[in-house]
Amino acid sequence: HKSKSLIFCFVCKNNKGTKMSNQLETPKAIKFLIAVGGIYISYIYFGLVMERLFNQDYSGKNRPKGTFQKFTFGFATSLFQNLFSFLVAMGVNRYKGFTKSAMDLKSELLLASCNFGSVVLASQALAYVSFPIQALMKSSKIISILIVSFLVGTKAKHTNSQYFCGFIITAGIVIFNLTGKKKHGGDGETTIFGLIVILGSLFCDGLLGTRQGDIKKKYNPSAWDQMESLNKWAGILCFTFAVVSFQFGEFIQFIRDYPAVISDLIILAILGTFGQVFIFYTIFNFSPLILSIITTTRKFFT
Repeated sequence: HKSKSLIFCFVCKNNKGTKMSNQLETPKAIKFLIAVGGIYISYIYFGLVMERLFNQDYSGKNRPKGTFQKFTFGFATSLFQNLFSFLVAMGVNRYKGFTKSAMDLKSELLLASCNFGSVVLASQALAYVSFPIQALMKSSKIISILIVSFLVGTKAKHTNSQYFCGFIITAGIVIFNLTGKKKHGGDGETTIFGLIVILGSLFCDGLLGTRQGDIKKKYNPSAWDQMESLNKWAGILCFTFAVVSFQFGEFIQFIRDYPAVISDLIILAILGTFGQVFIFYTIFNFSPLILSIITTTRKFFT
């Protein structure tokens, strides 16, 4: 109940000059519940499939850890999701008659770069750290947005109570992860390199949330507009990265050797696209900070 109250506190503080009673009127409350439900349902299962992807023996022989080739291509999870999400968003926009983004090219590329960095680095980190460690560090997403917004001098000003609630929610989730029962599959090796990769992902999270808030105020793009634009450019960046880093050829060889991995990649793409619909829905109706609170508290249930 306490964490729920803190989330609603953020929702109410988000728009200046608006009282709590007005923010929690039925239409706004229903939108909030839709956002929470959609994100929770899609990304709880997404996290479980992602953990399986980086730890399973896709040969079907159930060999012990350390004796089989693990999936290490973090870019692939992002690329599949970018492609599927782009096609869905483009289809909706064309159906509605929208053919041009409300945002300028610079804003589109900035958001795509931040998203690419956040998703790919977080996925790649799973090859070097255990899933519980990754989840624990990514619990700091709220703090990363607050800190980065302060450092870059964003136009979105956060109140002292928002900073306080952000630290409280983050601390609660960290304590929850540290004191909970150890998960099966969470005993993987954790390296310094993996921790650095996650820190890079967190910085991208903070910059993405900060700039999304600024762009929302300047251009007010629709949820589908943001979804199409971000996934188009992020997909191009991801593919370029895979080719330049020589990982794309290795990935193709991996799926030739272990075709069973394709089903999990497709499942992740579908779940990720479903989740993105509600992510951009939340940004459009609330703010990137509210989104970070929803996605972070979701880790309790995962």
